[in-house]
Amino acid sequence: MFRCSEVAERASLLIDGDLGFWSRLNIKLHLAMCRGCRAFVEQMRITDDLTAMAGAMQDPVPSDEIKAALARRQMGSAKKT
Repeated sequence: MFRCSEVAERASLLIDGDLGFWSRLNIKLHLAMCRGCRAFVEQMRITDDLTAMAGAMQDPVPSDEIKAALARRQMGSAKKT
């Protein structure tokens, strides 16, 4: 069975499904007994999910009002130089 440090090192591989059978089994056994590592791996899963969701979101198109304000600001900084 893995130690906590070994679980932490392999957590990303576990989440990505890139571990072999025995490594995955050893981590799952450790997680069954270690509350701290369970919480760590769960937080990593949440972070992975949120990162994927953020990457899938499209950038919002700025409104005409925001575009005009940015143009005014850009013109103002161009006059100063």
